[in-house]
Amino acid sequence: MAQNKQEIRIATYMCPTHPVQLYELIMELLEDALGCYTTLQYESRSPGPLPDRPDPFSTNTIDLAFITAAAYMKLGAKRNDYIELLPVTPVFAHQMNVENKPGYFSDIIIHSDKKAHNVNTLLDLRGCTFAYSDEESLSGSKLVLKTLKEKGENASFFGSLLKSGSHLSSAQMVLSRQADWAAVDSTTLLNSKKFMYDGGKDIITLETLGRLPPYPIIVNSKLNAETKKAITNALLNLPLTSKWKNKFAKFGVIKFAANSDVAYDGPAAQMWAIQNEKLNVRYY
Repeated sequence: MAQNKQEIRIATYMCPTHPVQLYELIMELLEDALGCYTTLQYESRSPGPLPDRPDPFSTNTIDLAFITAAAYMKLGAKRNDYIELLPVTPVFAHQMNVENKPGYFSDIIIHSDKKAHNVNTLLDLRGCTFAYSDEESLSGSKLVLKTLKEKGENASFFGSLLKSGSHLSSAQMVLSRQADWAAVDSTTLLNSKKFMYDGGKDIITLETLGRLPPYPIIVNSKLNAETKKAITNALLNLPLTSKWKNKFAKFGVIKFAANSDVAYDGPAAQMWAIQNEKLNVRYY
């Protein structure tokens, strides 16, 4: 009977970088594959569980969550025993992802007007106004600082700094010329350009940095093993069904692939040390 169906409580912390409709589609897929009910919590204020609130995993209010790589690495550092990494991750289309591998990139974007001022590389942006989503963002802040350091630069490279609050807002600041440039999650423009003025045609990707660690999907350790495996299989089997494959392709998702904690060690972890460069942030 319907009332006996299992309910899977999902949360996404990936919006508005990703459209919420993508996670609604994941709900539909899981309901179809598992014969369950799903609910979705949308939290746009933080890239992971809010630090000043009760942990939703230890209090058993969330079963499955989509968070940023940076947020997952912070949770791992705190050794949260109530979360596990689901061994699967979405793979998004990108011009640099020719091998269709897990992970994402940081797109350095400028307004097309900048090309007329001989801006052709990242280093040509010295002294320009920079918009970024958050200090903790790997694609919006940390990878930029790491790249500049490797080129012999530091935080003095930046002119004014504008904290936008999201990758989407950073892109909109560049489009409206409030900022000269920004570093945004590579999936941001994929899904948002069509909603911008004139299709966002005046936004140009100057350079692409990365590859960054895959988008983690985390699961409550209290969820039974059978359900965890069923969720994993439903996502991994996505390319086998043309109906679902075509629906996910509208959001740039090519497939889901295997993932593990190894992806968040090594070079990825080293980016945390770069934040010793303190930004003189002006809030917008």
